[in-house]
This record gives sequence, structure tokens and C-alpha cells, in this order.
Amino acid sequence: MSRLLLLALPLLAFSLPAHAQRDTIPLNDAWRFALGNGPDNEPWVGKPMPHARTVQVPHTWNVEDANQHHYGWAWYQRSVIVPSGWKDRYVVLEFDAVNHSAIVYLNGQKVGEHLGDGFNKFTVVLNGGLRYGRENLITVAANNAYAGDKLPHGSSFDWPNDGGIIRPVRLIVSGSPHVQRLKATATLQLTDSTGQLRLQAVFDPAADIRMGVRITEENQPTKRVLLEQEMKPRWQGAVASVDLDLGRVKPWHFDRPNLYRVEVTVRNGANAVDEVATNVGFRSVEIRDGKLHLNGEAVKLMGVEWTAGSNPDHGLAEPDSLIRAMGRLMKEVNCIFSRQHFQQGDVFFDFCDRHGILVQQELPLWGPETPANDTAQGIAMRQLEAMIANLGSHPSIFAWGVGNELRARDPRMSRMIKALLDRTHELDPTRYATYVSNSLTESYAGEPGFVPDAAAHGDLLMMNEYGGSWWELPTGAVGLHLDSIHATYPTLPFFISEFGLCGPNFAGGDERRIHDLIYHMALYESKPYIQGAIYFDLTDYRTHYPGTPEPGRFRRREHGVYDMYGKPKPSMEVLRDLSSPVEVHSLRGGAAGQLNVLLFGNIGLPQHNASGYMLYLSDSSGEWHNNRAYPLPDIHPGQRVVVEVDDKYQGRGVVTIVRPTGTVAIRKSFFTAP
Repeated sequence: MSRLLLLALPLLAFSLPAHAQRDTIPLNDAWRFALGNGPDNEPWVGKPMPHARTVQVPHTWNVEDANQHHYGWAWYQRSVIVPSGWKDRYVVLEFDAVNHSAIVYLNGQKVGEHLGDGFNKFTVVLNGGLRYGRENLITVAANNAYAGDKLPHGSSFDWPNDGGIIRPVRLIVSGSPHVQRLKATATLQLTDSTGQLRLQAVFDPAADIRMGVRITEENQPTKRVLLEQEMKPRWQGAVASVDLDLGRVKPWHFDRPNLYRVEVTVRNGANAVDEVATNVGFRSVEIRDGKLHLNGEAVKLMGVEWTAGSNPDHGLAEPDSLIRAMGRLMKEVNCIFSRQHFQQGDVFFDFCDRHGILVQQELPLWGPETPANDTAQGIAMRQLEAMIANLGSHPSIFAWGVGNELRARDPRMSRMIKALLDRTHELDPTRYATYVSNSLTESYAGEPGFVPDAAAHGDLLMMNEYGGSWWELPTGAVGLHLDSIHATYPTLPFFISEFGLCGPNFAGGDERRIHDLIYHMALYESKPYIQGAIYFDLTDYRTHYPGTPEPGRFRRREHGVYDMYGKPKPSMEVLRDLSSPVEVHSLRGGAAGQLNVLLFGNIGLPQHNASGYMLYLSDSSGEWHNNRAYPLPDIHPGQRVVVEVDDKYQGRGVVTIVRPTGTVAIRKSFFTAP
């Protein structure tokens, strides 16, 4: 190991506070990396690796020119000086994700493993193996070989197979007893907008403690303190719980994603021994009469999915800044509804929490090659439990998904899907559980030989729809196909979980994408029973699937309204304008020196009350930021609204409507083309 590394690390370690309740130390720099063999055939588990190079995590070798096609073992190693003062403290190594399997060693001894699960956060306890006041060597063996003892199974997935420590790493140092996990369950009472909060802190083991709770407004103009109190929790096993009535709160909504900061201090006698925090949002998501209601309002949803790992410069090892940038692109096309085929981390969901995106987070149980056997079901159950435990406090998550495009009419697979859905309800009764199907057919219940699709076991009917491309079905027959499915499962709210055009598999480029988008949106909006749709995909995305003209890390599906680097295509503005809750109808003459802008509340997709929106009239450039803002009244679906504006451009102009969160909802030009 280099002298530079050994000199730098002690400075980090000894700069820590001596008596803090909890210290979180990032461990993202100065990792040594090398490709290698499996643990049984490598001698460097307990000593510095030869021929290694320094990398920073997040890291994947599959975006490196020399290693694009390496699917197997690789090794990471880092040295840390542990202060003598940590002898009485609890030390945990936390990985946000290692794809897809990891074995962790401390000073040559195996201290943990995380196998077959490349996207869930996990921790490794280091107590018992640490050398206090000395250098400690952390070694991680990572493996991304295609295998049957992981999810996604084998090669049955349509995203990149990027191996490595693909998300950040940290040391967490706390006192005793310590909180392993904090879950916050927020409830909104619609009658009076009051909020209740249940906090559940998992300890190891249970102890005689008190919990100090402080709750403040988080991303709101004020930072009002709702509660500051110390209390004795009630215990069930190792779980300490408190229930709190917070009085009137500001609900979480697409356009007003109000959050509250919850800070919990654990006291053992007179000493503060641990401190944890999370954000919560108070919202009600409810299915009634086949419709989805947010905070009591019947809404229809529209959005887009982003497939992580799409940028060839980073792959699945995206820095936090890139994840947030992709979130901003989602909002630029009016996304209020999304899904994720595989588990994302807290950075992504923190963005969705703060910017008003409802998400269905799914297991990577994907593709018809996935078997329905005890191995697959056992791995899926473990991933499901970890996913819900890790992400269960995020208000943006309203549903959990247990799989995508499996053989859902096969009886054994259907039983496995149902078992996962049932377990989801047990783990989190506050959210919906679904399965996403591509095998819903025109059969009717009661017909001879009818086998219900496993999607019918879920709370929402989720279907991927590719009429005119992957489906060998005339586009004119897609509407009747949708009608027949709704007639077969009439009690379930019907959502289109994917639609879009995939190139180069289907030629025509972005011009065909625009036609496909307009056709399908018009079709869905003509079906009152369709409650929402997700466009697939935000960007062109990287895949390991063969059959595309680009090699290695540039192999991709051309599925997006942006390219792999986030550059917009013409279809981006089409998707944005079609996904606006406000429709710009016309610009008309008005009183002297004035124009009238005629608006309607959208009665298609999406459909919800638009409150706090602004209108701008600008020149042909469309630049609106420095122009006068005209506040819009609340606009309900189908409502006609006329807004009077100054006639600055001789009866012409570009009308831009901006959401309360600052992104453009719709832009329409009333300049005559040259």
C-alpha cells in the first residue's frame, strides 16, 4: 500500500469528534482496485493488493475501455486508522449498493457478505475484528457474473450489468445501545389536515432508554418546530415505538411536496448515545371506486421512468449530482408518477420526496427466463424485506412492485407472485402491492380455460403496452384490447406501466417516437378507466442485451426523449406538453393593450387540480424568467379560465406555464412561422 494512502487516512480518522452521539464518515476515496479471481484463489484478503490502482467509489469497471466485458470477480481495498477511543463504540460499515454480490473482510477475516442483491443497502458490523489505535484493512470482493442465485436471474434483465461498489460507502460510529434502523409512518387525517406519526426504532438489543424527538418543517419557507419532547418508548421485542399527534400539518402533494424533519436522540441514563434522522411527508393515497385519490382528490397520473446506469461515462456508479440531474429531467417533462425496475437509493428518493414524484419501487424479478422455484422466491423475499426496511419512510413511494414481465399465467409463477404480494402487505400495510404484467389477454373470466393473470392479485392493474411495436397487433385494435382487459378485471384501477418506442429495434427515429407518443396518449385519454401512464423511457439507456449496433458500454436501447447524456430530442417537448395539467388553448385579442389567454384544466392525463401556477408571455425565444409573472387561479380538470396579459408583442407571444416547483408545465408559441 502506498505511503500517501497511509498518511492521508489517519488525518480523516483522528479529526472525528470525541464524544458525538453518532459519527458518519464517508469512505469514498482512496480505494485500491484490481480485477481478480474468487476468494478461494486470491492471496490478498489480508494484505495489500499488488498491481492495484486507486479509484473513487461509486465505481464500476464496466465503463472502462479495457474492462467493459469483465463479468466476474474484482477486488477493492482501503486502509482506515481506528482511534483507541472507539473501543466502547459500535462501528458499522454501510454500503449503499454493491452489484451484485459482495464479500467483506476486515484484517483478513471475513466479517460479512451480501449475495445476489446488487441494489439494496446493507451494513457490516466491524466490532470484534477492529485493531484500535492502529491501521485496519478493509477488503471487498465484488462479483457481477451472470448467475442463477441472484435477482435479476441470470441475464434476464434489460439494463447494464455493471459490477462494483456502485454507490457510496461510509463508517457509522455510535454509542450503545444504538439504532439499527428508524422507520417513520406518517398519517394524514383528511377531515382536519392533522398529522400522526409513528416512529419505530430497531435496536440490538432492547434497552432501558428514553427518546428525544424533534420535528421541524424541512423544505418549507418557515422552519417551525412542531414538536420537541423526550419520552419513554413502548417495546415489542427489539423495536421501540412512539406515537405522536402533531396537530395541523401541510400535506405532501405533487406541486407542494411539504416535508418534515424528524430527529431522534437516544438517551441511556444521562448520556446521549445515538442520534438518527429522517424526513417524512403527510399524504393520503387511497383507491376508491376504481380511482386513485391523493389527499381526498381524485387524480389521474402521468410520468416517465428513468433507467439508472444510462450515462456511458458512469454506468450504474452515478454520482449523486448525476442522479439529481436525471431527477430534474424527469420534472422537466412534468413527471408526477414513475416506477423503478430495480432498487434505487436514498438520493433518488430524496429528490422524489422534495419534488413531488409518486413512485412504485420494484424488485428486479424480471423477465420470462426467471424460474418459479424456492431459490428465486427465497432471494426475492430477502430483497423485498430489505427494500421495504431501507426505503419505507419515503413519502414519494406509494406502491411496492414484486416483478415485471414474468410468465404470470404459469400456475407456479402466479403462486410465487401472490406469495410476494401477500408478504408485501404484511411488511407494509400502508402502501399498495402490485405486479407489472405483459400477459394480460382478451380472455374473459368465466370462459372455458380462462387463467387469470397474476397481475389480478395486486391492488392496481399494471400493464406494459406496446401496440404498434413489440405487440404484433394492429394499432387500431389496441383500444379494443384495453377494453377487453378492463372488462375482465373491472374492479382494479388500470394503469399503463410502460409505453414507448424502442430503437433501433423499430426504425423511424424520434419522428416516429413523436407519432407513437401522440397516438397512445390520445388512446389512453379516451378510456375513462385508465388512471395513469408511464412513458418509457426518460433517456436512451445502456443495456447488456445484444443486437444493438454499438459495442460495449455504448450498447443501448434508443427509448428516450433524451439521449444517454441528457440532451433533449424533439419528443421531449411533446411529452412535456402532453403531460401538463393545464392546457393552453389560444391567445386572443382583449381590451386595449391587453390579450386574453384561454386555458383549460386537463381532463386527460394527468388530471388534478393545478394550484399556485404562474403564466408568462415572452418573445419568440421563449425565455420567460425575466418577464412579468401572472398568477393563475386554481384550475380544476375541465375548467375554462381566461387570463388577461399585457400585449407586448403585437398580438403574439410565447405562453409559458410554470409549476409551483419551478419547472415548465407547458409552452405554446403564437408566433407565425416564417
